[in-house]
Amino acid sequence: MNAAVPLTTLALVTILAPVLSAPSPRNTGVDVHAHMDHLMVAIRSLPAGIAEFERLTGVKAVVGGKHPGRGTENALVSLGNGSYLEIIAPQADAPQLFADYEPMRTLDRLTIFTWAVGVSDATAAAAALKAAGLSATPPQPGARVTPAGERLEWSTFSLADRSIAIAPFFIQWSSGTKHPSTTSPGGCALSSLTLRDPAIARLSAGLEALGVAGVTYAEGPSAIEATLTCGSKTVTFKSR
Repeated sequence: MNAAVPLTTLALVTILAPVLSAPSPRNTGVDVHAHMDHLMVAIRSLPAGIAEFERLTGVKAVVGGKHPGRGTENALVSLGNGSYLEIIAPQADAPQLFADYEPMRTLDRLTIFTWAVGVSDATAAAAALKAAGLSATPPQPGARVTPAGERLEWSTFSLADRSIAIAPFFIQWSSGTKHPSTTSPGGCALSSLTLRDPAIARLSAGLEALGVAGVTYAEGPSAIEATLTCGSKTVTFKSR
């Protein structure tokens, strides 16, 4: 899927910074049904990623399929409530990846790559972001075919300002496409999602305008941290 530029700052320790709880959504007059759609966790080998995730959580991700023209493939786990986790890795035989995905080749453990906000109406979402001071890129179509032969289609866009490294990309699933959270194995839930960035106030204002809930914001070096609860196990993934 089309993703924002990956992070380049390693975030392996907790950053001491003021933390702001997600504000109550503003009534913008635009209903885009925005929510945390999925978390992309990358690694250099998909089989290794599936094995590591199962070791950490006790849940085995199901292979989702390959991304044509991008050189990547994925495996999925449902997080419930219309959200899921995507393990993404270079295809073993891919000579070249989509440019933003090249850093995946160096990842020897599961690392947050980016995340996505799902919207019901991409045009309305872009307008709400613009009203909050954040312009968006033009929507781009995407698709993949599952191992069972089912075609999934979507449209994505990102913030035009690429300097906010932890910003999500935005996805509108096509009507008739089964959302991956409904077809992937369960057993895990997202307990927390924390975003840190020097420009966090600008990003939080945009996500607030869309009504995105369940996110904690903090000022500091760019980093994403997500904690999953999987039965009796708890695991935290961090960005690079």
